[in-house]
Amino acid sequence: MSNPGDMLETMQREVERLWRDLVYHRHPAAHFAEQPWSPPADVVVSERTARVILEIAGVPRENVRVMLRGNTLEISGRRTPPRSEGAARYHRAEIYFGAFRRIVELPWEAAPDSVAAFYRDGLLEIRLAAAEAEDVPVRETP
Repeated sequence: MSNPGDMLETMQREVERLWRDLVYHRHPAAHFAEQPWSPPADVVVSERTARVILEIAGVPRENVRVMLRGNTLEISGRRTPPRSEGAARYHRAEIYFGAFRRIVELPWEAAPDSVAAFYRDGLLEIRLAAAEAEDVPVRETP
């Protein structure tokens, strides 16, 4: 018997692929518009830790912002287009430029002091750990 989660994951990947195909087959000049793009991401989780890996080649490290709010991780930034040379024109344009924003929901609330981000060879890797549960004392009402 197949795992229902696998079916949903397969369907999600197919919808994302169809969406990318739809978006990539547009007028090349539209790639320079201020429309946000969504870089591909992998999210690997265990019971207490997570790794979020984004493919953001060509984005300078100083243009990347990572924010954590509870169980939501927001990654944003900007990739600028290369300068045009003379009378050259695009024959094919598939690379997105401009602002991007990606929101990843984690299965648990993350500890803010556990977040570490590393950027190398076009891949941004963010490592996080789950926040520890805290006991709340129960007091008598005065």
